[in-house]
Amino acid sequence: MTEPSRPNPGRLSRGARTPSRRIAILVLLGGIALAILAGAVLLGLDQPGADEHREVAAREHPSQQTPEAMAALPEPGPVADPLPAAAGSPAPAPASAAGALIMGEPFVERFGRADITDRWFMSDGWSNGPWMANDWRATEVEPGANGVTLHLRPAPAGSDYEMAGGEIRTHAFYKYGYFEVRMQAPSGSGIVTGMFTYADRAKGLKPNEIDIEILGRAPRIAELTIHENGRATPKKIAMPFDSSDGMHTYGFDWQPNYVRWYADGQLIHEETGPAARKLVRPQQLLISLWASRKLSAWVGDLDASRAPWRLDIACVAYDRRYAGPLCG
Repeated sequence: MTEPSRPNPGRLSRGARTPSRRIAILVLLGGIALAILAGAVLLGLDQPGADEHREVAAREHPSQQTPEAMAALPEPGPVADPLPAAAGSPAPAPASAAGALIMGEPFVERFGRADITDRWFMSDGWSNGPWMANDWRATEVEPGANGVTLHLRPAPAGSDYEMAGGEIRTHAFYKYGYFEVRMQAPSGSGIVTGMFTYADRAKGLKPNEIDIEILGRAPRIAELTIHENGRATPKKIAMPFDSSDGMHTYGFDWQPNYVRWYADGQLIHEETGPAARKLVRPQQLLISLWASRKLSAWVGDLDASRAPWRLDIACVAYDRRYAGPLCG
């Protein structure tokens, strides 16, 4: 049997060459190693995890969440009776269940100027996804003396998309309140007019939004939806008019315990369930006109030969709660 190797006597004191002393040294070294290991574990607990370094996705839009194909449109039914309008000045800002007050300054925007960038951001240079037939271009937003027009028309040469569309978004964020737009929506299969509020992704949460969407193929139907952290609560409402036949006023009142939608001053739908109560994140207001071929089961077949289309907007307004139409 080969003899085990031994320590070099010249490098150790005489006492260290005894078995008991060697054992003591090994025990001491083992204790030091355990202490170092424990310290490393504690330091690791203080470091942020991988999720904390993950960047939040940018430029998310409601239309980036691919809508489910909807069934055939229902036959138009009666519109609900309107609620009595509140009289006098708006009530004080309400508090949410969490105690957070309303957020946002009231305004009535009639445009009437060439430069609207003081309040509005014009989407430019991107698309919300490959299912859209258009990208967004600032050139498709046309302010004028009587409002602003969003265009949807064939894209210029060299574009990756068939169409080019217009979209505007407020710089400001709002938490609760009444949002209104007076507009004339275009008709035509494959196109969508949207007025909605939107909160981008937050850590652990999906986007929040409140929608009014009018499909060009069904201009008498308003599609009203709450998207609360990825859960959709949709409702189709038959309106007593054709949205493409002239200017009409649309709005929704978002409060801590409900969302109420209005058309020409009439209450057309109310949502008081969990989806409405869980909308607590500040949102921006957006208005857009877009098209799709891939979502034809929902929006209909796009007939580009009917382009261009235009969404004429006479007024956009916001107040802390509903007290009757703001745009007049």
